Amino acid sequence: MGASLPPKEANLFKLIVKSYETKQYKKGLKAADAILKKFPDHGETLSMKGLTLNCMDRKTEAYELVRLGLKNDLKSHVCWDVYGLLYRSDREYREAIKCYRNALRIDPDNIEILRDLSLLQVVSDLIMVYIP
Repeated sequence: MGASLPPKEANLFKLIVKSYETKQYKKGLKAADAILKKFPDHGETLSMKGLTLNCMDRKTEAYELVRLGLKNDLKSHVCWDVYGLLYRSDREYREAIKCYRNALRIDPDNIEILRDLSLLQVVSDLIMVYIP
């Protein structure tokens, strides 16, 4: 996480993640903006900012930022994971599964991504069984 950032910005990136997890979205946005001021093309930060905006009901902006983040860092499991979270929040399970598979290709030992992917596959299978 926070790949190729200097220590100060890497700590800010950790703050974005923590702020997202604790639902302190404004704090997370502030930290993301601080990183993006110095590193405007940092894919993982753009993706996390998008995920945060998604939680603030700014979906259009969220998708734009996450896609831009992914475009800037296609080899980041964080960017793919965030894209999967975005799709999952919109109940686009097939697209989310594709994103999680890409994240897992990049980081095959990541248990959290594996867990999220397995749960989504179960949910997707249940939906296919119960909804004709």
